[in-house]
Amino acid sequence: AKDRITRALQYFLFGDFAITAEEKEAAKDRITSEYESYPATLGNVLMDASCFQPTLSRMKMQRRGKTERQSDLANIQQQSKKTFTVHIIGASEEAELWGQYKMKHSSCNDVYSAYSEALTELASTYNGIATIRLVFVGPNCRGNDVNEVRILNTDKEIQGVGEGEEKKSKKRKQTGSSCEVILQTLKGNYDDEALASIPKPDVVVFFNPGFTCADYKWTEALDACVQQDTSRRVPFLVTTNTEMEAISDLQFLYQNGYIDELPAIVADIVNGDFASEVEPDIADYNDINVFFGENPNSGNRVRQSGNMANDLFVKNRWIYGGLFSGRDESTKEKSIKKGEQDEQSKLKSKRKHNSALM
Repeated sequence: AKDRITRALQYFLFGDFAITAEEKEAAKDRITSEYESYPATLGNVLMDASCFQPTLSRMKMQRRGKTERQSDLANIQQQSKKTFTVHIIGASEEAELWGQYKMKHSSCNDVYSAYSEALTELASTYNGIATIRLVFVGPNCRGNDVNEVRILNTDKEIQGVGEGEEKKSKKRKQTGSSCEVILQTLKGNYDDEALASIPKPDVVVFFNPGFTCADYKWTEALDACVQQDTSRRVPFLVTTNTEMEAISDLQFLYQNGYIDELPAIVADIVNGDFASEVEPDIADYNDINVFFGENPNSGNRVRQSGNMANDLFVKNRWIYGGLFSGRDESTKEKSIKKGEQDEQSKLKSKRKHNSALM
């Protein structure tokens, strides 16, 4: 510990030469991990969380009988392939799109290749997807001229190898398929005008939005998510820097009628039940309506808040998601009133509880 303090003091007084080569490399790795956490979170959580599986399952090709001619089978498969569209809302040049940062990796040297590579497993598993379209939308996003295309080879070998069963293992190769990944940017707010110019989403994603931050106005974007297709409930994914921020965001969404329920542990915390047996550890994806927990795909770069010296956080450290309520304006108003009534009931019960203790 004394050596670390000495080196830190040397760096403060004399500059960069006081840091060792290993420390420089470790610092670079931490920065890289933060940037990588955006595509890694997107690709892995889409694969793991239950709320996305009904949408993705509709894009999985069904096997045909062996009597089908190969040419007919290829034509049928090609005609039935679909586009899977993801809107990344509130995207910015410096965060989701990495700014001027470049990775030193042969297969993934820019942000577009990184997102494409992160989606390889999804494209291979759900082989009915011909195109994955990622649309980054936000006032701080790059201009509307970005339209990058990457081609994923979705041929893969599925190998079931158990312990000591190497010789008995069987390999099956899925062949003859590729997936196009289109990455677009749209500079501006996520509203009706923006939605008129882009395909409707199958999934929407918010990276560190700060729904309850007074500096941002999210009502219009969230209304667009809920109202653009009332025939279905749109799946969503949100990341936050801290657990407290995630809980506040979930309360905001619930009280304003954007989601129908809170995750069990968040409901316990909000209701003052801190003795809950559920631990907010790695996210539990089993609940199709809503999930919450730590993000195993976050980076390890620790940042310091500009407000308080002891306020430390990691980008994309916490995640939650589920299904938006999919309600029209009238039912949303009813839900908001119900949320307000729930809050009043909680306050009354707390007052009674406090009175009983006096």
